[in-house]
Amino acid sequence: MANDGWCPFATQRPITNSGNFETGRGGNKVKAVVLHIGEGPLSAFFPTFNNPARKASAHFTVGKKGEIEQYVSIRDTAYANGLRWDNGSWRNPRGILVTPAWRGLINAVNPNYYTLSIEHEGFFGEAWTEPMYLANLKLLQWLRDETGLTYARGETLIGHNDFDNIDRPNCPGPNAPFDRMLADLNGGDARRAALLAGANKLGIPLNDQSALAKFALQNNLGVPLSDEFQFQVGATPYLAQVWSQAVVYVKIGDWGNPQRT
Repeated sequence: MANDGWCPFATQRPITNSGNFETGRGGNKVKAVVLHIGEGPLSAFFPTFNNPARKASAHFTVGKKGEIEQYVSIRDTAYANGLRWDNGSWRNPRGILVTPAWRGLINAVNPNYYTLSIEHEGFFGEAWTEPMYLANLKLLQWLRDETGLTYARGETLIGHNDFDNIDRPNCPGPNAPFDRMLADLNGGDARRAALLAGANKLGIPLNDQSALAKFALQNNLGVPLSDEFQFQVGATPYLAQVWSQAVVYVKIGDWGNPQRT
């Protein structure tokens, strides 16, 4: 997982009100990513999540134009997916009994502690824009790489309605393209395997878990044309690699911030 849990290609808007999120995850491991529809414009999310009267937050929002905002580190607990355990049953934030469809719930443990949350700009009846879809897909790929999740519908990739069938039956809504996401994510795994096989066949020892390879794969920079190599600018050491669409490089030790030429 990235050292600080902040996505390198998201606009970072950290929540400053500590009552709207929790540091850490109470020792729990991330089990799923939960998709939401925000029922509003992108501009409304940060003010809402930073409002001490709301006690609400999500890790990310994806906008209709492909914007990605992050408010809470993925190492910490946002408050978008909460349920309360009550004598063997689950209640939603209003205290209403719910019947969650998600089988990954841990009895008596608030699911906020073991899930990640992605809000989406717009309203539940609207179709997703293509930029929003592609940004969401890129974010899901990054989260997969950071957490080790293998996505499956209803298991590790779910909707808010899979938690709360009473107050959130239309979240993220009927137009959330789960089938397309999973096809693209699974196809991405196949493409990645083919890329690795092809690179190794050409004699390029590609480690797809390295910082440079992850960055190149996430940004569709083609195929690797060289092994990683070191260079210096002044006294600062860098690691670089040539890909067919760009040269990628990173300052040694600053693995979360690769760059491209």
